[in-house]
Amino acid sequence: MRLIFLIQALLFAGCAATGTQLTPLEVQKLDPALQRLVLGTPESRTEYDITPGPSGEEQFGVLVRTDNIGDVRNAGYAVTSVFGDVAVVRVTIARLRSLVTLPSVKNVTNGSKNHTM
Repeated sequence: MRLIFLIQALLFAGCAATGTQLTPLEVQKLDPALQRLVLGTPESRTEYDITPGPSGEEQFGVLVRTDNIGDVRNAGYAVTSVFGDVAVVRVTIARLRSLVTLPSVKNVTNGSKNHTM
């Protein structure tokens, strides 16, 4: 019985380590579109503002509500503009997960892609 419990615990830890589940903090701070992105299950990639980063990696435009933009900048995130307590940030999926762990970050929402008419 203990062996089965140990195996289940190891399997669960492995799933969590590979990013197949969201932490309670990620659920609280990420909007549904970004949750799907982190889980690798986006309905459509056209709903995201995607640009290539300096090394060719995909960067996503997100809106970060924060009470201290300096914390976001000091953590190494690319802040492109700020209006009040909302900042536009370019971030990779991997760094998106760590962005929500900053205490000054209240929530992160998907930045809408601009469409010309």
